Amino acid sequence: MKMTKELETKIQKILASRDDMPLIIKSILKKEQALAASEEILDVVYLNRSYADATKKSDILSGATLLVATNYGLIAVEEGKENLPIEAGGYRIRHILYPKIKCLDFNTCLLIGHLKVSTGQVSEPDLKVEFNTAHFYQDFAALVETIRGKMIEAAYKL
Repeated sequence: MKMTKELETKIQKILASRDDMPLIIKSILKKEQALAASEEILDVVYLNRSYADATKKSDILSGATLLVATNYGLIAVEEGKENLPIEAGGYRIRHILYPKIKCLDFNTCLLIGHLKVSTGQVSEPDLKVEFNTAHFYQDFAALVETIRGKMIEAAYKL
């Protein structure tokens, strides 16, 4: 499977967008880390780190998040969540294979959107990403469409 020109452009735009992007995110997008030899990227969404003072890049409000839909599953990288502080360079990476996904929940209300992925009990999602719908709705809608299609393929062995 060959990456589309549109996806290549999207990835290059993400890589060129921020100098404070975590190294793990760069290495995944460059296919240097976290992907199996035959794994192909199908879609990506990147939420960059946000600061209280964007000019000085101080007082981090939220860490960077990268979601990568591949032909095998979803890779989620979250910077500085829980006991992994951003200041210490902490991040969490999760690999969720399509056959393991039990529920994909995508909802929006005004400017706030949520994507939740559950592999077990729906009340406790394995992954929850909040985003600004004004900037990222179309990216998340496309990612959800890709993930859902792969979930259907895995469930019905298409």
